[in-house]
Amino acid sequence: MNDPHDRGNRPVAPSVSPLVRQAARNLHRLEVLTANPVWTDMSCRWNFWPAWWVMAPTPDEATAWLAAVAFAVSCKENAGVLAEFARQPLPEPLPPEALPWRDRLIRSWEQYRPATTWKKTICLSALVRLDRRVERLPEWLREARRVPDLEWYERYPRLAALAGWRPRPGDAPPHGGKAEAVQAWVRFWEERYRTPGSELEGLIAAAALLHLAEAGWLPSGPSPERLREEFRQRVQQWRFSDLDRSVLRMLLASVPADASAPERRQQDIMKWLELTHENVPWEKREAVWDMLAAWQREGVLERSGRGRLPEPPLLLPLARALKWERDSDVLRAMAGYIPGAAEVSAYPEAARAVVAHWEALSRNGNWLFRREAWGARWNLRRAGVLTAEEQSRFGADYVEAIGAENNWAVLLVLAQIQPPGTFPLAIWTRRLSDKDDLCRLAAHLAIHGWLVDMAGGGQRVAGRELPLATRHSPLASEPLTTRQYGQFPELPLRLAITRRQTRQFLRRVGQEGADNRPVAPFINLPPEVLPDFRRLREIETALAAGHLPLPSPDTGTGNRPMSHPRPVPSRLPEAHLRTGPPGITGQTTGRTAGSEPSARHPFPEVIRHE
Repeated sequence: MNDPHDRGNRPVAPSVSPLVRQAARNLHRLEVLTANPVWTDMSCRWNFWPAWWVMAPTPDEATAWLAAVAFAVSCKENAGVLAEFARQPLPEPLPPEALPWRDRLIRSWEQYRPATTWKKTICLSALVRLDRRVERLPEWLREARRVPDLEWYERYPRLAALAGWRPRPGDAPPHGGKAEAVQAWVRFWEERYRTPGSELEGLIAAAALLHLAEAGWLPSGPSPERLREEFRQRVQQWRFSDLDRSVLRMLLASVPADASAPERRQQDIMKWLELTHENVPWEKREAVWDMLAAWQREGVLERSGRGRLPEPPLLLPLARALKWERDSDVLRAMAGYIPGAAEVSAYPEAARAVVAHWEALSRNGNWLFRREAWGARWNLRRAGVLTAEEQSRFGADYVEAIGAENNWAVLLVLAQIQPPGTFPLAIWTRRLSDKDDLCRLAAHLAIHGWLVDMAGGGQRVAGRELPLATRHSPLASEPLTTRQYGQFPELPLRLAITRRQTRQFLRRVGQEGADNRPVAPFINLPPEVLPDFRRLREIETALAAGHLPLPSPDTGTGNRPMSHPRPVPSRLPEAHLRTGPPGITGQTTGRTAGSEPSARHPFPEVIRHE
């Protein structure tokens, strides 16, 4: 008898790992957002991506977003969003299936044609951090030598972007022709370190030499310890202005923690914490908290192995600072710090104080505070920091917030949070009838994410789809089966490939109980909200096979394998337009002019069947 499960000669799809599956979901979500007309509103994109940054992705989660970020860069995002993309660290080492995503991200930056000098600086900042091959040093050196040709306010950001180059881990100083390029690169920065044209130029040169010294590529120069001490002192002494904020953030984002000895690292962190005090300018507080949170997420602050108490523990200064900190940019950086289980156990009172402060800020009248606070509360919940009582308050506050929140930027953060217990589908469905088109987009995003979770067979874990690093205590999470939405027979949504089948599934969920009684009213979702599972499966298959189904500026290259070595391109074109100083580009605090919602939104009325 023939085996009913025999596939015969049909091609077998490549296996899909959890990392590939999450990367496909992220890319699919971004495609859905991009197809929505509301996404053309720049303020919408500027508030979506900070929600992602606030939620502090772990190295695994950041890896799963590489393909989606490559797609966003290829769509020529806003300069403020691109600058944040350029600052995000690349997880190391990358798993083999993620190498094509990194290469595609590099190619997206290379193919980007900047319209302004500031955008070209952003591109260079991203490339020197992503592509750390020594073969590119001659190109970076040519760009560095052209800096004097720029306007005065464009020179320091360009130098800071190029100073972020670091040798790859384990790379020894090269020999032969490559050694000449390295020597020329070292000489360029040593000249500016010894005889700087300004204090800020000396600070940038110290950061560039620190990267080389820590890799052992500076045998005759100053030691890493001396450079690290000088760099921190210069940051502490320099009076940064709004124009220098981009320089400070680029430099501190590129500096790794001291990995030489725990005692030296402890002293270094204690001195950095002095720059988080109330009398320090907010630009420094923001950059330092951002740097310390990144170090903690990478696990470099732990004394000896994951799960051990960091030295010094940052939970205590975090609790003290939350009492008085009221700058939204600094709060966003602080929200990225996720204390580990050992730190919470050692300082339970500080942990409870941190949770209480973020709870209060999530109810604040300032929507910026609420946005950052909800991201922080989600980080604490998925890290296992909350007690049972605090988790109960989290769920109650979440349900209340999604029904009453009138700011779409905060609602975008709430839409990306996985609530405890039953998913409040009825409340999110009501928000689909909201008058504000951006609020409807947030509701669309929340329902779309829930349906995709269901389609995955309920294999959701805390921390979006991927488990958190082992230094965190993951929350216990039941599989998202239909049992959570009523006592009716399970019908896994993984079989629902088409939107029609999805609607049939939802109808059965609402009308078929274990004893044939209706357990919940069926909610007739509009077709725009239902995920396209065929497209999701196409993306998963392509990513698993080493392809990226992304639109490419060059025809015929969008779905090409990335196993071949990438050539070194010619230098990026210089922009012809001049723009104002980069520090002027602040975040948008409201709706853009002329973006009033249409009188009739595309979602029909909600139909509820008894």
